Amino acid sequence: MPIKTKFPDAGQIFDYYFDPLTISWKLWSEIVKPYDTSYDGLFNNLVVPTAETTRQKFLIDVHRVTKKGMLFIGNAGTGKTVILKDYFAACDLEKTVCATLNFNNYTDSKALQTVIESNVDKRTGKIYGPPSGKILMFFMDDLNMPKVDKYGTQSPICLIRQIIDYQIVFDRDHLEDKKEIHDIMFIACMNPKSGSFNIDLRLTRHFTMIALGVPEKDILATIFG
Repeated sequence: MPIKTKFPDAGQIFDYYFDPLTISWKLWSEIVKPYDTSYDGLFNNLVVPTAETTRQKFLIDVHRVTKKGMLFIGNAGTGKTVILKDYFAACDLEKTVCATLNFNNYTDSKALQTVIESNVDKRTGKIYGPPSGKILMFFMDDLNMPKVDKYGTQSPICLIRQIIDYQIVFDRDHLEDKKEIHDIMFIACMNPKSGSFNIDLRLTRHFTMIALGVPEKDILATIFG
């Protein structure tokens, strides 16, 4: 049966989440974890929890369960990479294997395949994947940076799509052999103002695309306060 719950008048729709336990809308800012004042690491690794990081981590958790890919899009300074690295630093290593590759103009499908294969183990026969019971979350920063060839394609993009569509890669020394890659989830970030402005739609259809904007005043106040 439909639930008639009035949406709050203040703020934006992104400021709230629906709590099924209380049947009400609540602010993300109310469940932000307090800042750890005992942090003594490098300053550039410091992350202050905010409503933005909280809601994005929730979305990543939801996608991790279903192995659904995610693509974060935003200009420089919107916190795309920081959110992902902070999530990886706190994720459950009993259930997750994390790997990262920063794309650039020279990244090709061979380099990507090498990194992916270095993070999976042979299970049985031609089946490869992370340790049993775990999922490999593979993060690709600057997804749109690889060089576009004369056919208008980017070889790393094509390889990712191949793995998602068919769960296979070919042995580069023996092309007649195939390797099946299981339990892998791709997460990526891109800056629409650099690199290729268009990503193959056959890949992006597999991703949930999330746009990140410049932090609002209240979030900046939280960080610097």
